[in-house]
Amino acid sequence: MKVRFLYPAFLEYNSAIDYYNIQQIGLGKKFIKEIDRYLEIIKKYPESFPIYIVNTRKAVLNTFPYNIIYSYQDDVIIIYAIAHQHRQPDYWYSR
Repeated sequence: MKVRFLYPAFLEYNSAIDYYNIQQIGLGKKFIKEIDRYLEIIKKYPESFPIYIVNTRKAVLNTFPYNIIYSYQDDVIIIYAIAHQHRQPDYWYSR
């Protein structure tokens, strides 16, 4: 399966990487590895995470306070948000 980020989700992802790199050397790389690990699971088993809102699913990261909000169709996974768990819920919904 292919993974496609919506542009706002891509910006969120990069912003989180930048934030973690400022906090501690190497922490951004750990965040990338965590996201990549979850994306691999999503690619192999797209239905393994619970249904969230209107045809989306939510993968809750273990190490970092982020969720991956996604949907899939055919062989494409669409990432709607790399959402911080303490932000206003569903802020990404209009995407």
